[in-house]
Amino acid sequence: MLEPKWSGHRHRRSKKLAVPFLLITGGLLLNRPPLLSPPGPLERIKTYLTTNVATTRLDHRFPELRSPLVPLDTQQTQGAGFASMRSLGWTEISVVDGRTVAVVVSPLFGFRDDLSVWLEKAGSATLLHARSSSRIGKGDLAANTRHLRWLFAEVKRRVDAPSEFVPGT
Repeated sequence: MLEPKWSGHRHRRSKKLAVPFLLITGGLLLNRPPLLSPPGPLERIKTYLTTNVATTRLDHRFPELRSPLVPLDTQQTQGAGFASMRSLGWTEISVVDGRTVAVVVSPLFGFRDDLSVWLEKAGSATLLHARSSSRIGKGDLAANTRHLRWLFAEVKRRVDAPSEFVPGT
């Protein structure tokens, strides 16, 4: 049986679409974003494909990107943040203009993302604000959100286990 002349072209086109689809799916799986959390998977996937920055706000529509309140003063919170960045293996960690900055290198492709943390006194506690941005690309596949989630989890771990935490380390 003879195949139509155009069938080979159609097969090549599906191969061309399969590679980006697999890369996007793989990136999302690697970054493990909370796709089912508010505002829902469609809004999240759209954001992860078109945005290469994650910045916290008190009223962020993504719950994991709401600035966390840390039950420590600003100096202790800065120490916990600095130590957390170091334990996560981030590089070029320093304090610049009152912000703690670091570079996060992705394990798979070696992309370099810039992370910045700044603090706001809130009574006896501290609001931890952060921004992570990719140096290249239009969509980060939730990598910057992952950086902030990991940072907040590590800071929380240090705050919850104060015997392991020494300010300024």
